[in-house]
Amino acid sequence: MPDLTDLRAIPAARRDLDAAELELIDSARREGATWVEIAEALGLASRQAAEQRRLRLVGLVRPLPRGLDENSGESVAALREAAADLHRRIGADRRWDGRFRRAALVRETLAAVLDAPAGGLFSLVVDVVGDLSAAGTLPAPTRAAVDRLREALARAQP
Repeated sequence: MPDLTDLRAIPAARRDLDAAELELIDSARREGATWVEIAEALGLASRQAAEQRRLRLVGLVRPLPRGLDENSGESVAALREAAADLHRRIGADRRWDGRFRRAALVRETLAAVLDAPAGGLFSLVVDVVGDLSAAGTLPAPTRAAVDRLREALARAQP
């Protein structure tokens, strides 16, 4: 029988590498790197390829937990998905943390939303929406994601 110990370690090593790559991409964006620069550093052909790579990594590293909202109804699941979409958009925005006073707090709160229980999810999203009221003008895709979050919150309110 062949020794497969080293082979079995590959999936865990791949997850660690994906997490490290995502963190480095996000860090580079926060420090001002452009998508073109990131694409070049990763050996990718275009900025779109770099953005798609980041979105794929988000799904691999921080997938929404299965079954978390299974007993809470569709509106809770839709609220979590809207929050996750906004979190992905914010993570790709290199200027996010400097956009308004509580921007970094919004980013961190949205990260907590991803695996928060349903009761905590509502409280966290209410806080995010409140903090976003001071955001001023946001890029159109981010603004649309914020609007979807507000709509999902309104539908999910008991």
